[in-house]
Amino acid sequence: MIRLSAGTAALLGLSTNRMDAYPTTAYLLSGKSCQMKCAFCPQGTGENEILNRLGRINWPEYAWDEVEKALKKIESKGLERICLQSVRHSEGVEPLIDIVKRVKNLSNLPLSLSAWIENEKEAAALIDAGVDKISVSIDVINPSAFKGIKGGSQKDRLELLLKCAEKLPGRMSTHLICGLGETEYEALKMIDMLLKANITIALFAFVPLKGTAMESLQPPPVDFYRRIQAGHYLLKQGKIDFNSFGFDNERLASFGLKEEVLKEILSGGEAFQTSGCTGCNRPYYNERPGKTTYNYHRPLSKNESREAVLQLLESSKIKSVSR
Repeated sequence: MIRLSAGTAALLGLSTNRMDAYPTTAYLLSGKSCQMKCAFCPQGTGENEILNRLGRINWPEYAWDEVEKALKKIESKGLERICLQSVRHSEGVEPLIDIVKRVKNLSNLPLSLSAWIENEKEAAALIDAGVDKISVSIDVINPSAFKGIKGGSQKDRLELLLKCAEKLPGRMSTHLICGLGETEYEALKMIDMLLKANITIALFAFVPLKGTAMESLQPPPVDFYRRIQAGHYLLKQGKIDFNSFGFDNERLASFGLKEEVLKEILSGGEAFQTSGCTGCNRPYYNERPGKTTYNYHRPLSKNESREAVLQLLESSKIKSVSR
C-alpha cells in the first residue's frame, strides 16, 4: 500500500473528489506512524484519526497496483515531477530504494525524496537508485526551538545536510517552517548559508493542526512571512547579499535597495509562489481556500503581486536606501 495526496489521487483518477486546484507534482507518502514525534506533525502522534494527514492535506491509501497503473499515464496529466515522502522507521533506506526503483520503472519524471537518512552513503545510494533530489528536512530554524519541537540536535542534521551537499552537489534540499520561534535574522542567515551550499529550500508557514501538540498556536503574521519570502528570493536570484539586509532587534528593517527597485524586482510575484523543487506547487498545503495565502500555487495576478509587496512594505515598515 502507498498513500497519495488527495489532489494527486484526484488528478490521477483514483478518486472522484473535485479539487479547487491540482498539483503539478505527484505526491506519494510511504509508511504510517512516524518514529519522530515532531510537535507540529500528525504523523508522530499515533492517533489513527489524524494519521491520514500531512500538513493540511489528506493522504488516502491505495494498493500499489492501482497506483502503478496511474503512474504509467502520469506525464499525460501535465505533471512535472514525482515527490516521494516517507515517515521515519527502523528499516533503513532499503525499502525506499525499492520504491524509488519501482516508480522510476514507470515514469521518466524527476523524482524527489524527503526521508530520514543517517549518512552520506545512504544519500548516495538513493541518488544511484534514481532520486533527483533528497531532502534532509531541518524544519525548525531556531536551535533551542528545534530541540523542543523535533527533538535531537539541529547541529547534527545540519552537518549531515551540508556534508551531503558537498558530496552530491545540487542534489540536496531541505524544508524550513517559518513561525516556530525564529527571528527574521535567524531565518535569513540560515537561508543564506543553505543557498551558498547549493541546497534547494522549500519554505513553509507553520500550520496549527488539530490533534497535534501545537494545535492551539497561531500561524505567523503574513507580513513576517512575506519578508522571509522576499529575502529568500532576492538572495537566491543574486539581487543582494546577506550584508545588504538591515535589522532592528533581529527584525528585517531594510533590504538594502531603493523602494522602487525592490518593488520592480518583486512585481512579478515569483517570490511569493511555492518554493522548492522545480515543478512543486503544493496547493493549499499552508492555507485554506479563501483565507490568507502564504504560498501561491500558481503565478500571481498583478493585483495579488501588488498586495503582497504592499504587505511587505506597509506592515513591516521597511526602510528604503538612497543608493
